[in-house]
Amino acid sequence: MGRQKVDGRPRAQRLDPEARRQQLLRCAVHVFAERGIGRGGHAHVAAAAGVAVPTVFAYFKTRSDLMHAVLGEVARFYRTTTNRYDRPEIPAPRVILDAAIAFVSSIDSDPDYARILLEWSASVREEMWPLFVRLQHGQVAYFASVLARGQREGSISAEIDTEDTAAIIVGAWHLIAQMKFMHRPPEQVHRFLLTLLRAAIGPTAVADALT
Repeated sequence: MGRQKVDGRPRAQRLDPEARRQQLLRCAVHVFAERGIGRGGHAHVAAAAGVAVPTVFAYFKTRSDLMHAVLGEVARFYRTTTNRYDRPEIPAPRVILDAAIAFVSSIDSDPDYARILLEWSASVREEMWPLFVRLQHGQVAYFASVLARGQREGSISAEIDTEDTAAIIVGAWHLIAQMKFMHRPPEQVHRFLLTLLRAAIGPTAVADALT
């Protein structure tokens, strides 16, 4: 159903509290992507969601609460996007390749998240930076564990340092996002991705992942 009108003005559709919070959070992600992490606020989210400003304050008491919720949602999105392929029956190189492809695809399907991630990665202010470092460390630890599994399986060389290699892979996500926003041709992004992975885990591992 569309919004009902009261005195000629649209009234927000009734939602249960969790559904309303998720709606406001989706709108907040869009607002922060469009206006910047430091500029989006309760009034902008209310306008995007079609609700009164006090409604947004009821769910996010302060601007700090709103910012933490948005950054937490971005972190959850990327953990879910890149970490869902690690299953014992899938060789580690294929897990890494699928995660990389999923990240690239997410920039097209959910560009707001990528815009926030790029700004967040360059924001070394005290309140925001530790949150980004936590996300980065978590992703590095995840890929290091996948690489270690590959070494145990024999699909990835035992000579590579798993933590350093994981840091290279995760750090390259930002370069890939920049390439996508610069509208580089898809084949160039694909070529860069394969070059990165060949340098990180070896050409044989990448060739096996592609078969």
